[in-house]
Amino acid sequence: MQPMYKKLLQLPLFQGLSQKELTEIIEKVVFQFASKQADILLAQQGQDCNSLFYILDGKISKKTISSDKTYIVEQVLEAPSIIEPQSLFGKDTEYQSSYTSLSPIDIITIDKRFVLADLMNYPIFELNYINILSCISQNQYKLLWNHKTCNELADRFKCFIRQRTEPTCSEITLHITMKDLAFQLNDTRLNVSRMLNMLEEQSKVCLKRKIVQIKNLELL
Repeated sequence: MQPMYKKLLQLPLFQGLSQKELTEIIEKVVFQFASKQADILLAQQGQDCNSLFYILDGKISKKTISSDKTYIVEQVLEAPSIIEPQSLFGKDTEYQSSYTSLSPIDIITIDKRFVLADLMNYPIFELNYINILSCISQNQYKLLWNHKTCNELADRFKCFIRQRTEPTCSEITLHITMKDLAFQLNDTRLNVSRMLNMLEEQSKVCLKRKIVQIKNLELL
């Protein structure tokens, strides 16, 4: 019981619960612990979200295909990390991205029925869940309203990337043609090419054919 108790205390959703409450939860809720090797698909974009996924250890890739399928954004996320808690409820209960292990990982999976029938009976768990959803919503709101409007193409590119990635991601790979990126940034293909080459000269991005790699978003 003690190892399970310690593992749950690592997760934001369970922080603040007493040992008695956690013991009750462990007796009622089925927690599926698993270790997976690299290159294992954990969840597919468009697939129904029926569980909470917690990454306890290791790295995963988050891959999102745009609705018009003209570009793909890949991010590297490190543990501890929870996969799309906002997709478990609401109008659209499908994964918005695909997730694949990049290294050996340890995960916890909690089925949605246990979240509804048992875990939501604990006010602290419910409050922790609401706080996580609020943070996700507030971060998106800030991205839309707090950035300064600027005519600089490099700033528009940075905004484009930030609006499509998580603030905790460590690496980003954008798969897109120069023509499609120019359309997204409302500029010419030539100007976008010059801007990206300038960023590469400053070691802020690495360019390959139809690929833009960003090692550190804070330095962009």
